[in-house]
Amino acid sequence: MPRSLDITQLKLGHLEIPQLLEACQDSRAVCFDDGEYLVKENDEGHEIYLVLQGAFVVEQHSERPGEEAITTIIASPCIDIENPCFVGEMTYFGGGYRTASVRSSGATWAIELKPEHLDVILENFLSFTRILCQQFNSRLKEANEELKRISADNALQVEQLLLEDGDVIIRQGDSADKLYSLVFGSLRWEQDGQSISGTTQHDFIEPSAFFADATYTATVRASSSSCLAVIDKSSKEAVIRNYPQLALDLLSQS
Repeated sequence: MPRSLDITQLKLGHLEIPQLLEACQDSRAVCFDDGEYLVKENDEGHEIYLVLQGAFVVEQHSERPGEEAITTIIASPCIDIENPCFVGEMTYFGGGYRTASVRSSGATWAIELKPEHLDVILENFLSFTRILCQQFNSRLKEANEELKRISADNALQVEQLLLEDGDVIIRQGDSADKLYSLVFGSLRWEQDGQSISGTTQHDFIEPSAFFADATYTATVRASSSSCLAVIDKSSKEAVIRNYPQLALDLLSQS
C-alpha cells in the first residue's frame, strides 16, 4: 500500500495540484516505495495515478500458442514535476482487468484518483487534459498495431498457381519453403525418376517437409489442368491456427 504524501514537499511549479485535490475531494497524494506496485496485471483495480515524480517499469506477461510465456519489461523515463503522466487511465473506459503491471523504481510520488475524477479534469484542467489526450492517442496507436499483428498472424499469405499437365509443382531435394494445397485438378508423384503413388494430406502436398524445414521427398507434377494455393513459410503459424487438425495429425506421426 502506498503511504500518504505531504504535497507541500513538492515544488509544484505551474501545476494545479492543490486545485485538483480540492476539486476531487476523495483523491489523495501518495508515495510508492522502490519495488512497490502501482497496478498489477489481471487485477480488477479502479485507481488512476497522476505520477508527479519518480520512475517505474511496465511489466506485461504474454503467452502465444506454441510459445513459452514471456514477460516484457519496459522502463519509463524519469518523471518530473514538469512532465507528469497518468498510470491506469484506461480504467476510465469501463474498468475491467489491468493489462500490465507498473512497478515503482525508487520512490514515486503521485495523486491517486478515481475514474470519475477524469471527468473533472477534462472539464476544468487544460494542462492535465492535454496529457490525457496524448496518452489516449498513444494507446489507440498501440491497439491498432496490435490488431494489425493479430490479423497478420491469423491471415494466410496465399497466392494462386495455375498449371497444365506435366508442369512441376515441387521438385525432389528442393527446400520445402512453400506449402501447396490442391484446389482442383490431379497430380502425379515421382521419386528418383520413377513414378510412385502419392497422396495429399488435408489437400496439402508434403506438409511434413514444410513444417520441418526439410526438403521435398518427391517431385510432384500436375497431371491435368490444376489450380493450387501456395502458402509461404512466413505463414506457418497461421496454417497451424487455421488447420489445427493438420498440425495434430503431423504431431501424431512424429
